[in-house]
Amino acid sequence: MTYQSALTFLDSLVNYEKLTKPRDDFKLDDIRQLLARAGNPQEQLKNVILVAGTKGKGSVCYMLDAALRGCGLTTGLFVSPHVLSVRERIQLDGRLLSPQVFARQVERLEPLARKQPVSYFEMTAAMAFDLFARRELDYQVVEVGLGGRLDATNLSAPQISVITRIGYDHVKVLGDTLRKIAREKAGIMRSGKPVVVSAQAPEAGAELVCRARVAEARLVPSGSRVRIRGVRTLPTGVSFEVASQLGQGRINLPLLGRHQVENCRTALAVLDLLARSDKRINLAAITKGLAGVSIPARCQIVSRRPFIMVDSCHNPESGRALANVIRDHLGKKVVLVYGSLAGKLVEQTVRPLVPLAERAILVQPDSPRAMPLPELRRIFTGLGVPCVTAASIPAALSLARDSSLGTGHSSLPVIVAGSFYLAGEALKLLTGRGRK
Repeated sequence: MTYQSALTFLDSLVNYEKLTKPRDDFKLDDIRQLLARAGNPQEQLKNVILVAGTKGKGSVCYMLDAALRGCGLTTGLFVSPHVLSVRERIQLDGRLLSPQVFARQVERLEPLARKQPVSYFEMTAAMAFDLFARRELDYQVVEVGLGGRLDATNLSAPQISVITRIGYDHVKVLGDTLRKIAREKAGIMRSGKPVVVSAQAPEAGAELVCRARVAEARLVPSGSRVRIRGVRTLPTGVSFEVASQLGQGRINLPLLGRHQVENCRTALAVLDLLARSDKRINLAAITKGLAGVSIPARCQIVSRRPFIMVDSCHNPESGRALANVIRDHLGKKVVLVYGSLAGKLVEQTVRPLVPLAERAILVQPDSPRAMPLPELRRIFTGLGVPCVTAASIPAALSLARDSSLGTGHSSLPVIVAGSFYLAGEALKLLTGRGRK
């Protein structure tokens, strides 16, 4: 099977990430059958770290992977959605699979996948489980796709579960209160196993405590394991001092935003627990690993002159985080290129950005789920943000550049935000890396 044939087969599967209506029939029967036909590779994995949450779960996964590799350990990483290439979803030792290896994974499971319907996400999860099991890796870091309880990744047997900060997103599927959303996320807890939890809003935190008691899981607040002080914002990231049973030291994280400090605290709490039984994990090696962490479309600086940053911000939690990054690292108003999927809480997401936006260029992401421009414009106009619409993403970026330069002696930074799909398309155009 060629790589292009593999992509064609994957694209033939139902992709709920692209459908206009949210999925309303979540069940694990089909993926369970596929995995059984493949020999249940998810049951053969050792040292799985399963990460759910609304904000920061992808970042925590990348940090855990980088830190474990810094300790000289072999890792598998499964994340979603992808930004530039589907191969981002399944990584070995910090590297994307080659097109040839990726195609072979599809080829291995395609005959089995044709025996029962599975989704695009379920197929890629099964591919990851199968590959990780055959490689006999030291650790697998697995990001939950949506929710937790009924997600395909929850068929794995995590040694440690992780729940990052919970906020409002996918409310039509997960529920319209933090308590309901937390209940779905808590489905990844396991009896007798630790679940590391980031700082939470009271409503979500209370539900997680209740669910941990019911599941007989051991709730471990990240703040109880890792103390942080001396946070500094730098032009290239953040720096802070940490203290835990791993020891004391300074972490230099090449990621923008104070919110990444809390994400790193969560990752360090997980590593602190792992180090109890794995002496290969130590703070010096973790620090070295984290110094090289790179996460696509998370406040990713593409250019400094002119300044252009791309972020996957798409929910209220990430809107607040992006606003703080602009204040801490830029300190000036910005030109905002924004596009969203329909059904997202756009008004709540954009509101923290209002005082920081000189003007906005509105555009539709390349997705059938894209929010119509008239609806997006109505929201921005209602928030008092001067805005224009663009017919395409290249046109939006061109308008943003022109707008940023037309403000006097110093140009304004350009921030691209609102959707993983918009971030991916923008990065392809801005970096020239249109990889599949």
